Amino acid sequence: MNYEELLDRALSQVPKVEFDRSRFKIPDPEIVMIGNRTVLKNLKGIASALNRDPEHLMKYLLRELGAAGSVDGSQAIFQGKFNSSLMKGRIERYADEFVFCRECNRPDTKLVKQGRILMMRCEACGARVAVRSI
Repeated sequence: MNYEELLDRALSQVPKVEFDRSRFKIPDPEIVMIGNRTVLKNLKGIASALNRDPEHLMKYLLRELGAAGSVDGSQAIFQGKFNSSLMKGRIERYADEFVFCRECNRPDTKLVKQGRILMMRCEACGARVAVRSI
C-alpha cells in the first residue's frame, strides 16, 4: 500500500463528529418596553447559555445598538426602543463573533486575555484566534 491508500484507510476509520449548530439554542430575548426604555429581562440567562460574562455581552449590545444602558440584577435596561427581533439579531451576531469557533464551529470557547490582546480559545479543537475588543 502506498501513502495515499494508507491515509484514505486511516481517514475512513476516524469517526465523523460534526456539531449541529441548530442544537445549540440561544434563549430568545425577553423584551419589555417601559416608556422610552427597553428592558431585556434575561440578560444573565443569555450570557450563561453563551458561557460569557454578562458585562461583556452588555458592552457589545450597548455599542451595537448605539444606546446608553445599565445592568440591574439579571436584566439590562437600554435607553430607547428596541424590538425583540433586533435584539435577537444582535445577540446572534455576538455569538458568531465571540462564541463560535472559527475552525470547528463549536460553542466550546473561552475568552482569554493574553497581554493586551483578547483571544478566543476553543476547548474542542484547541484553535486560538484574536478577537476585537469592544
